[in-house]
Amino acid sequence: MESKGRVVVIGFGSAGTAAARSLVAAGWQVTLVERDRAGGTCIWWGCMPKKALYNAARARRATERAEMFGLTPAEGYDWQSVLAWKWHAQETYAGDQEASATERGIRVVRGEARFSDIDTVVVDDTEVLPFDHAVIATGSRPVLPPVPGIGLADTSVDALSYPEVPRSMLVVGGGLIGMELSAVYAAFDTEITLITSGPRPLAALDPDTAAVAVERLVRGGATIHTRCRLTAIAGEPGALEATYTDAEGRSHSGTWERVLVATGRAPALEGLALDVAGVEVDSSGHIVHDGYLRTTNPSVWTAGDAAGGMMRTAVASYEGRTVAASIDSGTPRLPDHSAAPTCVFTSPQIGQAGITEAEARQQGIAIDVHTQPFEFLGAAVIEDQRDGLVKLIFAEDDGRLLGAHIAGPTAGDLAYAMSVALKHGATRDSLRATIGIHPAYNEALNWAAW
Repeated sequence: MESKGRVVVIGFGSAGTAAARSLVAAGWQVTLVERDRAGGTCIWWGCMPKKALYNAARARRATERAEMFGLTPAEGYDWQSVLAWKWHAQETYAGDQEASATERGIRVVRGEARFSDIDTVVVDDTEVLPFDHAVIATGSRPVLPPVPGIGLADTSVDALSYPEVPRSMLVVGGGLIGMELSAVYAAFDTEITLITSGPRPLAALDPDTAAVAVERLVRGGATIHTRCRLTAIAGEPGALEATYTDAEGRSHSGTWERVLVATGRAPALEGLALDVAGVEVDSSGHIVHDGYLRTTNPSVWTAGDAAGGMMRTAVASYEGRTVAASIDSGTPRLPDHSAAPTCVFTSPQIGQAGITEAEARQQGIAIDVHTQPFEFLGAAVIEDQRDGLVKLIFAEDDGRLLGAHIAGPTAGDLAYAMSVALKHGATRDSLRATIGIHPAYNEALNWAAW
């Protein structure tokens, strides 16, 4: 089959892989450029290792509670075995990414890519790749605040491979990464102190469901300070003195074995020479693109974390496929993130899909909110997870489901179910009429609609 044209995809992560596979299947000549490990952030420095540690932490908590179920708990843990399982999970999931791409007809090139013209990419200053379209899918990187001594701090990448469990740790940042890693290490007896600049941790999530994870972390011994900002780090590894200020401007300091800074991520665009390609970047370092993920160079697109939107693996894959469809059809496709589900792997999981109460009120939507605690939910009673809950937000006028917020052991799976419901226009009546499974956590979705 004659090629439809040449596409260069920069970045071998979720977005780049999805775009490359879709385009080569549609008859395009695709070259995929990667400077690091094939598979991207999710497999090596994000979702997979983090979830593997989450699973180990969950198992550790389960052993500590084993006696209540009539079992004899195991003694302690072997951290090196935990790390070994993490790597096993990563390697198993990854498989041979490069071979898989090559088998599909994708050409993989290793090296540093940069634009040398509006329609050309150069790799390692040696290989020239002219293109009809290019896709920037270079992922993201951790952002560190500009404070004295910040080089002594760890990022989430470091925290996924600590050679030993730290005795104490200051976590800077109350977003999903900071809270997830706090929950992991708290399960292995690390003394956690968490500071966040916002009024509460997990400020982007529904406050009632987020509170379940926050309160459980505090019950486990963690200390949380809100409206605080890191100002300096000093000392040496193993004995780091960190200073932070509170809302009143008062200074506080302490000494921790590790300081983990989890204050967000930014698109990884360094070295691409975007200006040469006519791709504009705004003052915050994000690629300027239209709603179709098309940059200011109409032949250059972006997807995934590099696009600067929802930094989620499944969203990145979806955006990669959407960009591929836009290129192949010649008609830009508008990505729809409105029902994209989110799950924070804290203890318990916090899942959501759709809008929050606050967002609904900001949009002037009259809403009907229904909350179902897990106190008498059969599955929760059996597993002693009775602090969870489901909150469903419906439009007052026609009963349409607008948002779902869940705290509980299977919140991620339930959030996906609610995403499907949102996509297909579910209403309070239709959820009432949908029978749940007893005793399972999905039963709470039905109960919450009553």
